[in-house]
Formats: sequence, structure tokens, C-alpha cells
Amino acid sequence: MWISEKMARTGEGAGSRPALGEITIGGAPAAAYWDGESRNMPVVSSGGVIWRPAAGQRVLVIECEGGQRVVAGAVQEAGRPDLENGEVLIESGAASIRLKNSGEILIKGRVNIEGELTVGGVPIG
Repeated sequence: MWISEKMARTGEGAGSRPALGEITIGGAPAAAYWDGESRNMPVVSSGGVIWRPAAGQRVLVIECEGGQRVVAGAVQEAGRPDLENGEVLIESGAASIRLKNSGEILIKGRVNIEGELTVGGVPIG
């Protein structure tokens, strides 16, 4: 509450309007449509994650100070009853990695390992 009151007093954050849009040109930078098409928008994702949105994907668009817009994340697909709260799913096409609450790690797709592989402390290969 203190932050929102401070922003209201100083005018900070004025003009920033988060909205849902749709990617019209995939990649990074990207283009998206929300109240008109914006192009050459930077794509923002969590640290350590490099993400390139695909055309047609629903995304969160944020307008920053100065009018610059950024793509800040993808709208999560509804109706995923197989995914429990707290689990993590990373998907790209037919490949996926799922971190389950049980401690299991499920990997789908072709797996190529570059570097050393150790299982239970024992080097393999």
C-alpha cells in the first residue's frame, strides 16, 4: 500500500498499462497487437531463461515510462489438469521437462547430452 500511495503522489507509473495482446511477429524483438500493433518490442523473461514468443501466442504487454512497450510473459494455457499446483513445466513443441512435486523429473523428446553424465555419483560413458 505504501508503494501505491507513493506512486500516486509522485506520478510514478503513470502511463504504464499492462494488457493482454497477441504476438503478430514472433522472435525477439517481437511484435504484438493489443490496441494496435507495436513492433520491435523487447522480450522480458525470468533470469536464466531465454524465450522467443511464437506468432499467435497470447502475451502480457507492459507499457513502460516513455511509452516503450515490452512483452513480459505468455498467458498460461487453461485446462491443464495433469499439472499440479507447485509443479513446473517447460515446453517447446514436442519436447518438455516437467518437475513434479514428488521429486520426479519427466523428460519428453530426444535427449542429447553435451559434457559429462554422472548418475548417483558414478560417471557414465
